Amino acid sequence: MLQKQLPIWNNAAFKVLDVRRSAVPAGDSARFIRLPAGAFLYACGGRGQIRIDGVVHTIDRSYVCHAGKGASLDIVRVTETVDYFLIYYKAVMMPPYRRKLLDLYRDYNPFQAAYGFVPASPLELYARMEQMYLQWEREDPLEKFHVRALFHQLVYELLRQLQRAENAQTLRTDLIDRAVRYIERHYAEPLDLRELAEVLQCGVRQLQRQFKAYCRMSPMEYVTRVRMEQAKGMLQRTDASIKEVAEAVGYVDAYHFSRSFKKHFGLSPLQFRRKRRSDAFSLSSSSIGASRDLSYSYVDDENHYHYTDRGAAKMHSRTKSLAAVNFMLIIMLLLGACSAGGSGSPASGNGASATPSSVATPVPTPAQTQQSSYPVTISHVKGELTLEQKPENIAVLDVQYVDQLVALNEQPAGSVKAAGAAADFPEYLSGKLADVKVLGTYEEPNLEAVLAMSPDLIICTEVHEKIYENLSKIAPTVMLMRNEDWRDTLVTFGKIVGKEQEAEQVLEAYKEKTAKLSAELAAKLDGQSVGLIRPRDNEIRVHTPKHRTGAILYDDLGLIAPKPTTEVDDTAYHISLEALADVGADHLFLLTDDMFAEMVKEVQETATWKSLEPVKQNRVYTVDTTMWIGYYGPMAINLVVDQVAEALLGTS
Repeated sequence: MLQKQLPIWNNAAFKVLDVRRSAVPAGDSARFIRLPAGAFLYACGGRGQIRIDGVVHTIDRSYVCHAGKGASLDIVRVTETVDYFLIYYKAVMMPPYRRKLLDLYRDYNPFQAAYGFVPASPLELYARMEQMYLQWEREDPLEKFHVRALFHQLVYELLRQLQRAENAQTLRTDLIDRAVRYIERHYAEPLDLRELAEVLQCGVRQLQRQFKAYCRMSPMEYVTRVRMEQAKGMLQRTDASIKEVAEAVGYVDAYHFSRSFKKHFGLSPLQFRRKRRSDAFSLSSSSIGASRDLSYSYVDDENHYHYTDRGAAKMHSRTKSLAAVNFMLIIMLLLGACSAGGSGSPASGNGASATPSSVATPVPTPAQTQQSSYPVTISHVKGELTLEQKPENIAVLDVQYVDQLVALNEQPAGSVKAAGAAADFPEYLSGKLADVKVLGTYEEPNLEAVLAMSPDLIICTEVHEKIYENLSKIAPTVMLMRNEDWRDTLVTFGKIVGKEQEAEQVLEAYKEKTAKLSAELAAKLDGQSVGLIRPRDNEIRVHTPKHRTGAILYDDLGLIAPKPTTEVDDTAYHISLEALADVGADHLFLLTDDMFAEMVKEVQETATWKSLEPVKQNRVYTVDTTMWIGYYGPMAINLVVDQVAEALLGTS
């Protein structure tokens, strides 16, 4: 391959566009979406991963890679600070254009090739990169010219070492094949959808959509199926205990493994084992992964996998706290057993009081009307939960659920607060809450505080997977998807508190409001596009229509998204400030908060920012990140809609 590329390198003219040097601290990441030109990246220290168009290479002290114009290049999963050089260049073919050379250029264009390798002589590359960077930083035009000469020497050294590298590879791999292979290799390890997407270097929605279209099941359903097939084989061919089999296929406890096994095969593991030698009993033993044409019935995705969230504090194990919680649970159970004998207790099992048939039915009070909605079954991530009556003491582990309850004229008895926020709860809710107990933060709930408030229902998200079992010991627990459409979540809350009709009224009012504004905005903007951006970590995060806030702007209000944002299969992507003009937005909503206020100010003082057309036309509107991104409930969303109307229409 290299021999076929060399004639093209020999017949090309080069221009160095930029030479950068930077570092990515441990736990952080750097993303370059749609590179503006061909680029060489040399990681000269640290440990992490480089991904080019979603395909991963591992950094272990030293690594060099190349990506073409338009590619995405990310440095992720950094465990030790990665120091790197990044060189942008432009290359063009020089005449005469011989037919053979043009054919080679078409088939083996080295300026668009994606590859990476461990250099055989890393210090040689470091010396050349360092010299180029130092010369580039000088303003002397002669030194800029010198950089051009140094670039030719660098390319020679890179190609020489590439020729020697046995692990250089062209980065083309099918996403579904990679997903299937990874699942089949790691089914016994903690897995969840977000982590799987991160490992495969793709968007969660992209993975879900493509996997389901190809395999006719979701990735996590496939994980469950692989685990069940492996468990079936172990039960058939070994004498391992049910607990040992459960742990061997990735379940933390035998109970949830048994429940999942029964839903998959119709028999518990113990029943299956007892019948395994019976000729009358057989189960399909189709090979997992042998065919992509996989039929599948419903499987309860237990999803007992560890969850991590980049950019947010990780949930840490708190052995001491959990021990205290378990001790308090025992005390509560003992107290409950002592009080259960009271004849007046509805839970005593001595019979419920009946209304005499001779008494006329009174006009129901609002509370009685709500109670008539019960029992009600709530579907959630972990299955279904039946509520026999309206829960009075609700604990919520996400601030957006406070918003959902207040929109229905309810409130939780306890809630977490947003991490890093000065106030316990959002300002726009402060006058609508009374005596709500603080239960820690979203990232790390305080289980002792949850237990102390004696909830009769806990509502959490998939982020709390690791503590779900402990929450369930405290009270019945509903797990919702954090990024589920707020409308669906509101309907669920309407069922929980017996206010389905009120929920529908909130949704109808929002629908009417946005329909009216959508027409007004279309008439006012006349085809102009609106972008949503957020400066972070020396880059600009551009949100797409797939982002939940982007959906408000582009779906609910009918605003026109900049064309580049519609071509990205993810909720956001990152670009340099210099590439922001390429987004092509006529209007910009600029997200900022206290944490990044100084960075935003620095961005706004640059000549590049001031040269943007929306800036010159006074079409940039600064809005609060927390309100627009964090508080995803009907009340916050209505406030976002109001701010959009005020910015673009001049009305509140």
